[in-house]
Amino acid sequence: MVDFLGILISAMPFAVAALGLVGLGWPASRAGVASLAAAVFGAVVWPGLEAAAVPRALLGGLGTSAQVLYVLFGGLLLYNLLTAGGAVGAVSRFLGRLEPDPVALAAGVVVGVAPFFESVTGFGVAVVISAPILLAAGFTPLRAAVLASWGQCAVPWGALGVGTVIGAHLARMGFGTLSDASAILSLPLFPVYGVAAVALAGGWPGVRRRGAEAIALGLVAGSGTLLTSLYLIPELSGAVGGLAATAVFLARRRNRLSGVPVPALLPYAFLLALLAAANGIGALRSALEKLGPVFDGPGLPLLLSGVFAALLLDLSGGGLRSATQRTAAQWLPTAGAVMTFVLAGEVVAGSGAAGLLAGGAEALGFLFPAVSPALAGLGGALTGSNAASNALFMPLQVEAARGLGISEVPTAAVQNVAGSHASMLAPQRLVLAATATGLLGSEGDILRTSVAPVAVSIGMLAILGMLFH
Repeated sequence: MVDFLGILISAMPFAVAALGLVGLGWPASRAGVASLAAAVFGAVVWPGLEAAAVPRALLGGLGTSAQVLYVLFGGLLLYNLLTAGGAVGAVSRFLGRLEPDPVALAAGVVVGVAPFFESVTGFGVAVVISAPILLAAGFTPLRAAVLASWGQCAVPWGALGVGTVIGAHLARMGFGTLSDASAILSLPLFPVYGVAAVALAGGWPGVRRRGAEAIALGLVAGSGTLLTSLYLIPELSGAVGGLAATAVFLARRRNRLSGVPVPALLPYAFLLALLAAANGIGALRSALEKLGPVFDGPGLPLLLSGVFAALLLDLSGGGLRSATQRTAAQWLPTAGAVMTFVLAGEVVAGSGAAGLLAGGAEALGFLFPAVSPALAGLGGALTGSNAASNALFMPLQVEAARGLGISEVPTAAVQNVAGSHASMLAPQRLVLAATATGLLGSEGDILRTSVAPVAVSIGMLAILGMLFH
C-alpha cells in the first residue's frame, strides 16, 4: 500500500524550497533554513521516517558542505585575482573581437567553454568562470547568470565524472557502462541548451540567425562526449565534448584569432595541467586521496592556480588584499545557503524520505520510466550535486526497475542525467550564479528564467525512458 501522506511529508523540503525561492522571493539562505527545518520536522514527526538518523545525516552533510565551500572559495579567489590582474578583461575583450555578436557568443560559451570547465572542475566552478565573460560581453546580470547556469549541461561528467562513478557503484555496474548510456541520453540535450542560449540572448530573431549554429555546436559537444565515453576515457567525456564544441566555434572564426591574450589564459592552462596530473597519474591520485579532502579534488589546484596567477600578473600587496576581501564578501553569504541545502538533502536521504518517494514512483507500474526523471530531478534540485542525487535515489531507482522487470541500465542513466540537469536549478547553484553576477537575493528570478530548458530536458528523458524500456 502506498503511503500517500508519508510521500507528501517526504516531499516537503522540495516544496518549501520552491515556494520560498519562486513564490515568495526569499533569498536562498532563508529558503535553505526553511527547507532544512521541513526535512528535520518530517523525519521527527512521521512514524515512517527514521528520526534517529537525523544527527548522523547532519554530521555527514557538514563534511560535504565543507568540501563544496572549499572548492567554491578557491574558484572565487582565482576569479578575483584574475580580475585584479586584468586577465578577465583581456579574455573578454578577445572574445568580443573574436565574436562581436553576443548571440553567437552565448551559444559558444553555454555548450563549449563552460561545459569544458565544469567537466574538469565540477561543483559549479564553471559558473564563476563563465559569468564574468558574459557580463563583459554586455549581457545583463540576470542573463549572464542564467547562461552561466546552463553552461553546466555536462554535469554527469563534472569533476571528471565523480557523480557518475558513485552512481555506477550504487547501481552495481561499470563506470563505462553508465557513462556510455548517459552520453547517449545526453546527445539530444546539448542542442536544447544551445537553442535556449541564443533565444535568451537574441529572442526569436537570434534563433533564426544563430539557431542552426547553436544546434550544430550542441551536436558536436554531444557527439564528442559520446565518442570519448565509448572509445577513449569516459572520465574525460564532458571535457572533450566541450573542447570539441569550442574548437568548432573558434574554427569558424579563425580569421579573427590574432591577438590571443596568452598571459591571461596561462592561469587556466596551469589549472588544467594540475587537474590532469591529479586525476590522470594514478600514483599521484592515490597519494592525494590518502592525504584527505584538503588535497583531494579541485580545491587545492584552484588555490595553487590563484597563487600562480598572482605571481604571473605581478599583483601587489594591495591587489592581493582587495581580491581576498572581495572573495570573502562573495563567499560568506553563499556559505550559509549551500550548507543548509546540503544538510536538507542529507536528512532526506538518511531519514528514509527518499525511499518513500521512490516507493511511490514504483507503484506507478509501467508509467515508472516516465516518472523516473522527475524523481531524479527532485534529488538534483535539492542537493545541487549529481553525486548526492545519485546517493539519494540511484539504489531505489534500480531496485524499482528490477521489481518491475525494467532494464536497469537505461533507468540508471536516466537517474544520472536527469539528476545532473536538475542540479542546475538547485538553490546552492543559483547562489553561485547570483554571487558571480552581483545578484545575491535574486535567486528566484534566476530560477524562473533558467527552468525552461531543464524542464524540456527532463521531459525528453521521460519520453526516451519510455521508448528504451
